[in-house]
Amino acid sequence: MEKFAGLFNLPGEGFVAQLRGSSGTSLYDRQGLQYLILQRKQQGLDTSGAEEALARMNIVRDSMGQHLSLS
Repeated sequence: MEKFAGLFNLPGEGFVAQLRGSSGTSLYDRQGLQYLILQRKQQGLDTSGAEEALARMNIVRDSMGQHLSLS
């Protein structure tokens, strides 16, 4: 089972989420998280860490969009 470990804004890449599990640490962009969640749900595996990462990524993206529209 992977757990959400952090969210990073990488230059040229945008936001990526770090998931940490028994097999190591992985970085995913938004599209990668969506694919991972879909794939794991189809296999009946746990998706809670990836879902938390995607939710946090969406919150940051939405808050940045609101901040930019206010400028």
